[in-house]
Amino acid sequence: MSVQVSYKKQSLLGIIGLLILFLVVEVIANVWWVAQINCEFEENEIFMNMDEEKRRQLCVDLYEVKTSGDELIPNQQSKSININSLGFRGEEFSSEKLDDVYRIFMLGGSTMFGHGATSDQTTIPGYVQEFFQNYNDEFKIEIINAGIQGADSYAETKMLERKLLTYSPDMIIVYDGWNDLRADNTAESLHNNWNLMCELGQKNNFDVIIALQPIAGFGNKILTKQETEYSTLGTNYNDIPLMNSLSEYEKYTSNLDDLENCTSSINLRTIFDNESTPIYWDQGHVSDKGNNIIAKALYNEILEFFPKDFVSKIPTTYSTDEINENKFEDQIRFLLSNYKTSLMISSIFSFEFFSEKPVTDIKETVVPPVIDIKERIFETQSQIYDDHKIHIEIEFLDNQNEYQKQLKIETINETNNSVIPNVTYFLKILKNDEIILSDFFYVEEEVFTLNIITDNSDSIIVSGERQYDHNAFIASVVPPLEISGPILQKDVNYDFIIEIRTIYDKSNWVFSLDNFHIKIKI
Repeated sequence: MSVQVSYKKQSLLGIIGLLILFLVVEVIANVWWVAQINCEFEENEIFMNMDEEKRRQLCVDLYEVKTSGDELIPNQQSKSININSLGFRGEEFSSEKLDDVYRIFMLGGSTMFGHGATSDQTTIPGYVQEFFQNYNDEFKIEIINAGIQGADSYAETKMLERKLLTYSPDMIIVYDGWNDLRADNTAESLHNNWNLMCELGQKNNFDVIIALQPIAGFGNKILTKQETEYSTLGTNYNDIPLMNSLSEYEKYTSNLDDLENCTSSINLRTIFDNESTPIYWDQGHVSDKGNNIIAKALYNEILEFFPKDFVSKIPTTYSTDEINENKFEDQIRFLLSNYKTSLMISSIFSFEFFSEKPVTDIKETVVPPVIDIKERIFETQSQIYDDHKIHIEIEFLDNQNEYQKQLKIETINETNNSVIPNVTYFLKILKNDEIILSDFFYVEEEVFTLNIITDNSDSIIVSGERQYDHNAFIASVVPPLEISGPILQKDVNYDFIIEIRTIYDKSNWVFSLDNFHIKIKI
């Protein structure tokens, strides 16, 4: 009897030993596999200011994305990439489209999917969704990322016909060029595939916009040293230099003007021509900044063909006589200007053609009380950058009243007690947990001065000039930028959430200085 027990113990110990052995082998295999992963962007100039661990994680996240044929496997999550239950990168959406939803699919390869994007929100579709985020809550505009690694126009046509049609699209954006060129697809075949997708749009009552994407060396951008290497060393799938196919890409471009049944087409080959800073991290993939620039161009193109009956449902008290019928973009601007919305809409459009009651009228009729602010200087928490501790400081300057306030914002290096220049801020102001202002501000000098005019109008307006990078407002001491509208009102709690995108030099892009936070009560 004791012998039998001994055999059972030995068998149990043997099984446990095997399990431990398998576990150790699996751990070693996973460590080895991760060590073999290599992403080109990890050594790229754009990502050098990003923490090495974060760069490594972005690379691992990309390699762990699983596909089945030409489709993403649903329900995948990592730190930077989320594949929803329907097999698309980004947030969940209903398979059945409701009447109050306008649904746009953005179709393409890895450049549309967002290889190298630091999050779902910094892909091209992610940025376009952000631009639309402030439409009336009564109606929803969905921007869905239908990009998949390696897809060319053949794979996209199949995906549109077999999958996307089932989700009732209202518009399809097709972002093509690089993968077709690498696959040695002729201009004629690409042209045919584009027309097939547009025919599907006509038959199924949705718009199709074709966009030709930028490639390093195929536009007029002044390339950095690394970008020049990508343009000269980049090859097609047969290891032939891609620059040899430049003449074919010219034919791709010419065919944009010869499409049948398509709603529109847009040539983005030269979209980065005014950019001197690094954009590409290989011959076709771009940084978050590049995605943002492309998204703005596509957003503007979408607005040109946005359905008037859908936009007209946005509440407005203006009569139709006041709307400029000649330009649909003006209609959107007019309608949105009277809707109480956050700054993302206000900052995208200019409302100079509206007549508003001057602030001087308020001052003539009302004696403004002095604001009782116990604290005049507010500091965020500190973060580490390049071994230095930094924080952001916001100061309410003297002689403030209920309607006029002046803020001074500085980024402080605590380590050497200095003020940091050339900062690009991504500033969000929340009122009762609702975003009322969200925009980029570039400050070449050390001090960011901001005049606030508080009134009872329905929208928040920023007065100032923008620059091309991030389309940021340019902040200076004289004259300071001005923000007017229902903002920084008395007895209201506000949250300032700030991200830093450049620091010390306007070409020094950073992606790790996020979520500086201050709570302020006026």
